[in-house]
Amino acid sequence: MRLTYRLFEPKFMDALVQLYRSAYNATGGCWTTETAHRRLHQITSMEDSLVLLQWEGERLIGFLMGWFKQFDDCRGFYLEEILVAAERRNRGYGSALLQELERLLRQQKCAWIELLTTTEEPHQRFYGKHGYSRSNQLVLEYLDLK
Repeated sequence: MRLTYRLFEPKFMDALVQLYRSAYNATGGCWTTETAHRRLHQITSMEDSLVLLQWEGERLIGFLMGWFKQFDDCRGFYLEEILVAAERRNRGYGSALLQELERLLRQQKCAWIELLTTTEEPHQRFYGKHGYSRSNQLVLEYLDLK
């Protein structure tokens, strides 16, 4: 697996939208080009966002996106999303992508990474094997507006 990494540039948006749609729609999603573009634009245009693209040759096969959070004495990173092409899942591509993010963030003296994920076993196993653990301090609060 010969992988390269690039930070997001607007010229990659079409490839990013295509990957997003195909990966999520392969598992029952109903993303359109418009809704995927809007979702991705919201993150890529955010101040202090970081979008890391994973390439195999000339093909975009994965990405992750999030943003830096400034605090009084340090900076953290919120990982909003990590995605690997459906046909490449469970082969180490997501792990490689996460490890590249961690390397970049250490270089930038980032203090931590935080994220929300489901309690489903595959997600817990993935993050657990990389040393992530549940917070004892943070609780997701939710209000259903329907």
